[in-house]
Parts: sequence; C-alpha cells; structure tokens
Amino acid sequence: NTSGKDPAMRTPPQETVEPVGPEREPEVMRVVGLDVHPTLFTVAEVVGRNAQEAKASWVVDRRPLDQLEQVLRKRTQPGDTVVLEATGNAFAVAARVAQCERRAVVLNSDSVSDLGRKYCGTDKEDALKLGRVWLTGLAKVVWQPDGRTADYRHIFFAYQNAVCDAVRARNRIWAFLDAHCLKRPRTLRLDQPEALTALLRLRSWSEVEQEILVELVSVYDAATTRRHTLETRIAKIVTTDKTLLRLTRLTGVRHVVAFALFAFIGDVHRFKTPKSLAAYFGLTPSVLESGQNRRLRSPGLSHTGRSDVRALLVQGAQSVLRYGTGPLTKWGVQLKMRRGTNVAVIAVARKMAVQVWYLLMGYVPDLLEVTETLRLKLHRIAAVIGLKNIQDLGYTSIKAFEDEKIALLTKTA
Repeated sequence: NTSGKDPAMRTPPQETVEPVGPEREPEVMRVVGLDVHPTLFTVAEVVGRNAQEAKASWVVDRRPLDQLEQVLRKRTQPGDTVVLEATGNAFAVAARVAQCERRAVVLNSDSVSDLGRKYCGTDKEDALKLGRVWLTGLAKVVWQPDGRTADYRHIFFAYQNAVCDAVRARNRIWAFLDAHCLKRPRTLRLDQPEALTALLRLRSWSEVEQEILVELVSVYDAATTRRHTLETRIAKIVTTDKTLLRLTRLTGVRHVVAFALFAFIGDVHRFKTPKSLAAYFGLTPSVLESGQNRRLRSPGLSHTGRSDVRALLVQGAQSVLRYGTGPLTKWGVQLKMRRGTNVAVIAVARKMAVQVWYLLMGYVPDLLEVTETLRLKLHRIAAVIGLKNIQDLGYTSIKAFEDEKIALLTKTA
C-alpha cells in the first residue's frame, strides 16, 4: 500500500456513466374519431405525436348511418382504434365497429366534454375532438357490456319504466279525486278487481267523468300488469342463476336489487378493489384540498356512476335499519345515533356494495342473512314468481322450491 492509507478507507472507484443521447421522439399515432347520431355519423382520422400537434388526415362528414361499415372498411385498416362518445346508441354502434375488425372504444361523456371544450360545435369538430381527447390519455373509457349483461340492463330499464308508469297512473287517479273534492278511501286498493266499481260509487259522475275515470284505471291496470310481468321475469332469472341467487344472501338484497347489481357490474374483475365498486355507484365521499389548507373537506357524496343502482342500495339500507336484526343493523343504528339518519343510510349502503364485491370475487362476506331470514326472503320471491311458474320450473310446490334454494345457498356459503 503505497498511499499509506488503510485499504478499507480507500475511495471506491467511480462508475463510468455513458453519455445520455437525445430523447427519443414520441411515436406518431393515428386514431379515428366517430361522432354518431341516430341517423347520421361523421368520422375523421387524427394523426400526431400528441393531442396538441394532432391534425386531421381525412374527414367523412354527415353520412347516413347505414353506410358506417362501408366507410370504415374503405378508409380504415383492421385493428385501427375507433373512438366514440357514450350516447344512447353507442354500444350498438361499437358492436358494428367490432364486426368490421376495428377496435371500438367508448369514452365517458363527462370526461370528453371537460377535456374538449370549444367554441365551434359541428359534427366535424366533434369527431376531431374525440380523436384528440383519446391522444391525451386522460379520457375515461366506458366498459362495454357483453350480450347477457346488455339483455339484463334492457329488462331492468323496462321494469323501471313500468314502475314509473304505474306510480304516475296511480297519482293521476288520486289527483282526479282531489279535483272533485273527494278523499281517497283508506280501504281502497287500485290493484283489486273491484277498484273501478268502488271509484264509480263515490259520487254521481257525469258521462264524461266516467269515461275519464275508466280510462285512468285501465292505464293503471296495464302498467301494473306490465310491472308484475317484468318483476316475475326478474325473480325467475335470479332464482335460476347461481351467481344472482347468491347475492340474495346479503343483508338488504332481494331479487330486484340483486338483478340490478349484476346487470351493471358485469365483470366484477374490472373493479380492482371494493372501494372502486362503491365509487362506481357514487357511494364514496368527494374530497377537496386546495392551497395552504391541508385539511381534507368532504362536502358529500361524489354522485358519480349509476344513480339508479345507488337508489336501490339506499332503499335496501333503509330497510336494513328499520327491519333488520343482524350485525349490520346494529352497527348502522349506533352510527345513526351519533351522526344522523342520512349518514347512517349511506354508510350501510356502502358496506352493502363492499360485501357485493367480496361475494362476486368468490370470498365469503360477513354480512349474510341467517337461514330463518333467508327463508322468509325466498318465500317472498316465490310469491312474486307464483305457483304456476314454479311448477313450470319442475317443482311440485313452493316449499320444495324454497328447500332446494336454501340447501344450495347454505352449501355455497
């Protein structure tokens, strides 16, 4: 050691660092924007390294929707990305795009409007905007449901419309009575066969008034019949599908809620965590943080995602707090005493969404109905289906139907 220093104290040799060359330029990307209307469409191809430099290479403006496949096959290549906005017919158009061997991407409408504000609002500019928004990488992509999930959604929407029609028709009958200074009889139920006769006996109606009353009752009967038919179909689907039937074991979930949850969740693996599923239903709080104020404020729910399913979960949570007897009810009541009813209801609904995620992922959640409560729930579902439909399914009686479903759910749990 000629330096006279301890070898252990020597300075380690410096590693040679290769000089860094110029940054690699981003790749030129091309994307096709598709602006769709019920009868027309506009398609444009955008080419560029980023959204700011992207320019239109070609545009086909305001063509009949029947020519969509012809234009795509002529102007684009197999595997090209075609971007469209989530509108009423977006999924049907995306299926047609996929049949042309093009990749269809449906973007969330809110993210498209936030990222692509402009002063000129033509179909051509909308198509170009969709391409540029996709190049930013910030737009939210909407999951496209498969065939069975899409059918379930159609059934659920039809059931919702039937419920709205029945409620609207019922309220019109009560409003007609109020207009003639008549109080609604407490014992009168419009779903009874003798309802029209009882209404006609309330007073001496004129010929025109009788015709209007008969028409109002007939509209209500038609809406109620359609609602019952769709609810029966939903109940039959839930009881014959093993996955849907397992959802009814959760506290506060019956056939309509179970059907709606599965219809809009679809593939549960697209939600990485239970919190993401709760956020999809808009049951997570929104957080604001700005400037020097580091305290996080929660102004309320985010109100994003499926508001219709959120309403069903809230109704189920209210039922849990009123009539439940399990641990979720006990926890919710304690929270209600501390924070109020609204906070407790939303918190219970969020816990229900979390339990749905665990159950669909194959785990056994904690908040399951006990056998006695589950039997009562299945009995009510069987009452909706009806004895004749249950016999058509191959069961000799309602009790045999309930026993088989109880055994199946208990074994699955």
